Amino acid sequence: MIRKDFLPHHEELQVIQDDDMFLINSDTMVLGEFIDLKHKDNVCDFGTNQGALLLYASLFKPKMMTGIDINEKALELAKKNMELNNISNVRLLKRDIKTYKEEIPYDVIICNPPYFKTKEDNMADNSYKNLAKHEQSLTLDILVKSISRNLRDSGVLYFLHISPRLDEVLEELKKNNLIPKVIQFVFDKNKENSNVFMVKCVKNAKEGMNVIKPIILDRESRV
Repeated sequence: MIRKDFLPHHEELQVIQDDDMFLINSDTMVLGEFIDLKHKDNVCDFGTNQGALLLYASLFKPKMMTGIDINEKALELAKKNMELNNISNVRLLKRDIKTYKEEIPYDVIICNPPYFKTKEDNMADNSYKNLAKHEQSLTLDILVKSISRNLRDSGVLYFLHISPRLDEVLEELKKNNLIPKVIQFVFDKNKENSNVFMVKCVKNAKEGMNVIKPIILDRESRV
């Protein structure tokens, strides 16, 4: 079912979504509010889905935005959402992240990746949601290599992943010269442990990271 929603905390931006695909959730919202862009930035959203993170990025009025996805249906939705919100400084490209190589590297990459290691026989029947949530052919190491390949020196990555894989994620990022500079954990109000974290990395930067105050989500009030 197709529905029209609005971007969390930004009712001025409308979003068309498809219930058969991956919908905006709290991860989308916290990552969208974690990013910080400059007007001169050339920004890419890796795995753009319906374009929600591009809408968050558009609030900063960057020079250019690109959304890449392997899913044509997702790109069609993203195109409608850009048109719905009168956003014209954007490209939407069907690309395979595993082999993607942009001629001019980006200033900023944003990525909310698939982050569950799930055996194929335990996955749902919905192939769209499986691509968005589960590591299949796009594993963490392949994804991070592609991000590093497409990000300029001193370029910035905004990345979200699940907290139980924190050590693995940080190791993979650093192995590919993406140096963690800021990290923020996200907690559910009713749970003891963090479920996801966000990290800002700078390519080929000096070591040194700040851990900022966590976000506490109240699922009932959606805050």
